[in-house]
Order: sequence, then C-alpha cells, then structure tokens
Amino acid sequence: MTWLPLSQTSADSDLDNVLAHQPRAGRSLKNFLSVAEGVNDSALLHLCRLRLAQLMNCRAQLAGVEPGLLQALESWKQSKRFTALEKAALDYAEQFMVGANNISASQRDNLARELGVGEPSTFVYGLYINEGFLRLLTFFDIDPYPPNWLVPASRDLEEKSDREHIEWVEGQKSETDSRLMAAYYDFNLATCSQHGVDETTDEVVRLRSAEYHDCKFCQSVRRVLDLPEGVDDLMAEVRHYEKSTALTGQQKTALAVLDTFVASPAQVDENLKSRILAHFSPAQIVELLLKEVFWMSNKPMISLGTDPGPVSPEATTPFEYDREGNFAIL
Repeated sequence: MTWLPLSQTSADSDLDNVLAHQPRAGRSLKNFLSVAEGVNDSALLHLCRLRLAQLMNCRAQLAGVEPGLLQALESWKQSKRFTALEKAALDYAEQFMVGANNISASQRDNLARELGVGEPSTFVYGLYINEGFLRLLTFFDIDPYPPNWLVPASRDLEEKSDREHIEWVEGQKSETDSRLMAAYYDFNLATCSQHGVDETTDEVVRLRSAEYHDCKFCQSVRRVLDLPEGVDDLMAEVRHYEKSTALTGQQKTALAVLDTFVASPAQVDENLKSRILAHFSPAQIVELLLKEVFWMSNKPMISLGTDPGPVSPEATTPFEYDREGNFAIL
C-alpha cells in the first residue's frame, strides 16, 4: 500500500485513492491515458510502458507480467522476439526516458518509418503521458491496480479551436491526432487551474523541471509573482537550492521531490517522506506531481525537434495562468 495518507479507502484501488486527492486532474489523467491507447497501437504502447516500468522499478506495472517477456525486454536489442517496429519504439522510449534532448534525427526517422507515418508525434505524446503515469505510480509506491482500470475514453473532447499544433510551433504542420491533442489540453487545464500549492513553490518546481529536460522555451519564461527579498531571478536559487537562504523549507522539499521524481522515483527514502508530510498535505503533493507530469510535456517537443526555443533571446518573458489554467504570455 502507498505511503501517502489517503482521504478515502473505499475506492477500487490504491491508485484511485491517491488520485482522489485531486479528482478533476485524476479523471483527466485517466482520460488522457485512455485516449493515448485508443489512437495508438495499444500493444506497442504497452510494450514500451513495460520497458520503462522495468527501468523505474515500478511494481504496480510489473505485477503479473509474464517472466519470459520481462527477461526478453532486458536484452531487447539482441532478442529475436521483437519486430523492427517494436525495436524502433523501444529504442526511442529508452532514450526518451533518460534524456529527450539526446533523441537523434535517425531515431525519429526510424520510428516514423516503422510506424508508417510522416512524423511520430501521436506515438511520442502517448509515450510521454505513460512515462509520467509510471513515475507517479513509482514515486507513491502504489499497489498493482486492476487490469481493467483503463477503459476506453469516457467522453469525446473537441480540439481547442485556437491551438492548431500541439508543439506550439507556428506554421509547422503536425500529424498529431486531434483527439489526443484535446485530451492533452484538458489535462493542461485540469492541472494548471489548481492552486492548492502557493505560486512561488509552484514556479520553482516548474523551473527545476525546465532545466532538467532542457526546454529552452520553458527556461525563458517566468511566472509573475512576488520574489523573495534580495532575489532577482528564482532560477539562480533553484540551481543551488540546498544552499539558498531565500527559499523556504517547503520550497526546498518541493525541489527535492522533483529531483527524486525525475531521477529515481523508486528511491523515496524515509527522510524525504517525512519532509513531504511535514510541509505538504497529501492533496498538495499530488497536485504538485500531477503538474510536473503536465510540465513534462516539453519532452515530446524536445525529442521531436519542435521546441520553439526562447521567447526572447535577450531577456526572460513574463507569463501567468488564467482562471482556466491556460498559459498566457504577458
């Protein structure tokens, strides 16, 4: 059972109980995952999810899996069990998890060719949300959940009319499935419209995430907020947060959470658990990590070579979230 205190224990699974701390965002995440399976080759996506689960040591995902399959996945490059398409997807998935900025053009081209598409963004965005989901399962040490937990998307979401491209790159046409785009934007609003965590803590975690994933766009923008006394730019504090005298204990804990979530989600030691429970309510820590799953959506852009780069090369650009959770450059 998860170490996170639960507000309810009557739901069908540990996973449902954890997501009940943020029900709207939890429903949106589940829908996003369901849509990702529906618009992709679900068996291929599941195979990549298993490999990522192995690398993360995610017990919830690995429970009950055929041992022979897991053994073959350990050495998939040499195995004759997998097709050229499966190997192309596994190759992309492994590098995507470790560092999206190191995905090569040949890896992108090979995946697209094997998928039979012009560009592989639909699969890559499906891969991204599955990675984020696995990190949540692993970080909170959630019990295995029922195999029918993911059901077909419960509702049809229409694509937002003011956003043509999931990559935000003006003029660049993508083939990303519009249903997946709609689920992505719904998850955006469901997470970024939540304000249970104070805006400064929220922003330092976003900045740390932006540096981890090397998103030039995300690093170039700053949320409008009151900075701590003597601080001109939070990024300088974030880079050396353990030595910072401007950040609070809660903010330093939030950054330690982000570090663990990104680098080794299975390694949540007792000290970090104690700090989390001292500084955050269960609802707040679930909110913070669901937001990080959304912020990880810069990884597909980076891996696909569609990161638009800094808004301005000369200075940081202010932004805010509107009431609905939309990102708004000021």
